[in-house]
This record gives sequence, C-alpha cells and structure tokens, in this order.
Amino acid sequence: MTDVSDRIPGHLAPQQGELIMFENNALLERLSRISPVTVLAVYLPVIAIAAYLSISKGVSIGATAGLVAGGFFFWTFFEYFFHRFVFHFNATTPFQHKILFTIHGVHHQYPNDKDRLVMPITVSIPLATLFGVLFVSLMGDKGWGFFCGFGLGYVFYDMMHYSVHHVQNSKFALFRKVRRHHMAHHFRDTRLGFGVSNYFWDRVFKT
Repeated sequence: MTDVSDRIPGHLAPQQGELIMFENNALLERLSRISPVTVLAVYLPVIAIAAYLSISKGVSIGATAGLVAGGFFFWTFFEYFFHRFVFHFNATTPFQHKILFTIHGVHHQYPNDKDRLVMPITVSIPLATLFGVLFVSLMGDKGWGFFCGFGLGYVFYDMMHYSVHHVQNSKFALFRKVRRHHMAHHFRDTRLGFGVSNYFWDRVFKT
C-alpha cells in the first residue's frame, strides 16, 4: 500500500477502523456519521416529488425524462468538479489543513469507516436546497425535472461510493472498473481519479 500522506496536506496514511473526530462533542460526532439508508429515506421522496412537480406543472413526460437525463449527466460533472477542487483543494495554512482533513482527509485516512462513506445530511440538505432553488430560478418549472435527475445522480454517487468500499467481488465488469479507478485514487495517487460513480470526466480532463 502506497503512503499517500504527502498528497493530502494534514492527512495520514490509510488505516483500518474508524476515527473519533469530535471527542468532546457527542452531537457533532453523531452528525458526522450517516448510513446510506438515511440518504435513500431522505432523497428518494424528494426526487419523486420533483418529478411529480415537473409533470403537474405542465412539462410533458417526455420532456421531463429528458430533463432528468440532463440533470443526471450534470451531476457527474459536478461530482468530478467538487471532488477535485473542493475535497482536494490546495491547503496552505494550518486552518485550511484542518478544514481539508475534516471534510475529506478523514475518509482517506480511514477509507473503510462505514459511517463516513456518504455525505451527512447536515451538509447535503443545504446543498440540495441551494441547487433546487437555482435550477427552478434559472429554468422555471423545467427546473424540477432537472433537479430530479441531479438528485438521482447524487443518490447513485453515494450508493456507488459506499459499494466500491465494501463490495470486493462483483460479476459486473463495469463496477469492477469503477472500483479499481476509485481505489487507485485512494492508494496510488490522490491527485488523479476524481470521478467516483464513473470515470468519464477523468478521461476527458486526463486525470
């Protein structure tokens, strides 16, 4: 296993087990942990409501389906962009190192901590609200279908991320390729391989 500690400032080499991040604050520690079941329970109803709103406001089923596909595809780019430039931003101060470790470095140090493989809803809900408002503001009623696809992309990303860390053997060749791609990001070079649910944008941008 390659030591990647030099590639995420303030980050230690991968370890087994889990880390107690907030020893003196039980609430923050609890909020930093989440099950993928919670993601499904929160966002699948939101996605269904967004699809319903799109159709109920006069957007045809065909157009809604196209918007859902567009929103899903846009998520894949956002996933790549966010992982590359937010989760792996170039920290230059001790405070920035601490922020970087808190938001993502801890996952690289403890990559198999099952409670930190999907985004906490305390972070994802404000982001989902922001994007929902943005899409509807820019696209009108068509924004609901686009938001539905964006939400589906997010849920797929979280479920895929959880799976690639816990499913070692799969009969699906594409899943095995995606898993190898993500494991290479963890254990070979964290400066490459920013796509998690897919590797399309890594090929486009040669990362």
